[in-house]
Amino acid sequence: MYSLKEIVQEIAKGSDLSESEVKKKIEEKQTELSGLVSQEGAAYIVGKELGVNLLKETKSKLLKIKNVVSGIRSVDLVGRVVGISEKRDFEKNGKKGSVVNVVLGDETGTIRLSLWDSEIEILNELGIKENDALKITNGYVKEDNRGNNELRIGKFGKIEKTEGKGINVPKSEDIEKVFEKVKARDITDLRENEYSEVRASFVQLFRRNPFFEVCPKCETRVEKSGDVWVCKEHGNTEPKYQLVISGVIDDGSGNIRIILFRDLAEKVLDKKAEDLKERSSKEADPLSIYENMDVIGKEFVLRGRVRKNQFTERMEFVVNEVERMDVEKEIKNLLERIKD
Repeated sequence: MYSLKEIVQEIAKGSDLSESEVKKKIEEKQTELSGLVSQEGAAYIVGKELGVNLLKETKSKLLKIKNVVSGIRSVDLVGRVVGISEKRDFEKNGKKGSVVNVVLGDETGTIRLSLWDSEIEILNELGIKENDALKITNGYVKEDNRGNNELRIGKFGKIEKTEGKGINVPKSEDIEKVFEKVKARDITDLRENEYSEVRASFVQLFRRNPFFEVCPKCETRVEKSGDVWVCKEHGNTEPKYQLVISGVIDDGSGNIRIILFRDLAEKVLDKKAEDLKERSSKEADPLSIYENMDVIGKEFVLRGRVRKNQFTERMEFVVNEVERMDVEKEIKNLLERIKD
């Protein structure tokens, strides 16, 4: 898997652009997609648009989970099973189906492997259980409804146990570090790649189009072709709208830029995406939702991971959980810490 620097170099080699021009295109692509993809993901898209095939390199290499990006069509990785969900049965459009989620981890992170319908039988056939070491061959990656990467095997993917086969699989203790207890920190003490909790107030909301279109069936992003919205899996569709907002939070020790997707954005704005979309349609302006928005100065408890923007060299807080500050609860927690 290429690093971002290597991706930029490869695109420059395979096109008539300089590295600085490639970086600018990657930034523009991220802005175009409202920050819904990582810098690496945007870089792969730019490479594809310029005719530079970067994904072919992943076929012969085992990826670390932190390097997996949405859109890769052939993924080989190894990981240890850290969790298996109960089978969930559902019915959609008159058709019944089932899904089981397997959480795989290595020393760099975790990813959800979703097994659908007949794929679920693989668990029984191989006797897969927690702490087993698995190798996924020729899988593909989609974006789930929270903006996280989701691994699937599809028709051409393969799952196999790897214990004792000479493949380097991360140890359980290395994976446990990823799940260490969330630490409450001041913003100035946040550390790159660590999962942390901050209590902070919004001091700025960036006024950008907060809506993006998804398929109502699978919740993945759809693309517009002429006058029609198209889902890669379900074809022509009438899109559903989800939210993405970004801004700056401050806790008195410092400030940091954050991005929130879907239900997390709804929690912060205290509004549903469909209600805001209806309002913006009446005003004929998506930015109208920011008028009279009661967010600035409000305190929240936010949990997530810090990453460095490789272009700006600034830290960003990628939020996975958010809740409004409960003063009584915070006082109770403080008293308990004092007793300890």
